[in-house]
Amino acid sequence: MPKPKGTLGSTKMKILAIVYYNCETGIESYGYNIWQSLKDLFYIYLNDCDVRNVYHHLKELCDQELLERLESDSAESSQRCLYQLTDYCRKLESSYAPYLKILRQTPS
Repeated sequence: MPKPKGTLGSTKMKILAIVYYNCETGIESYGYNIWQSLKDLFYIYLNDCDVRNVYHHLKELCDQELLERLESDSAESSQRCLYQLTDYCRKLESSYAPYLKILRQTPS
């Protein structure tokens, strides 16, 4: 059974941790690389068609003002939408800290 709209389940928490980790390591966060991280590190959304689910979560996280969506200004990623945490989301770090710990322990 799906969670009620507006809730923060484990997938959204993993996405927030990925965006946080990417920011602290200098990696841009965009839909496709967030999906790759979910797939490679958390073993969810393993099928290529599942990437659309990640975009749905990203939209909801933006609607909840936990993420900001930015347009990329780099030439190679001109069509790419980038995501960053809001100040409000940074205050909730303890909620996604367990996933952040996994990301920090994963060899590059």
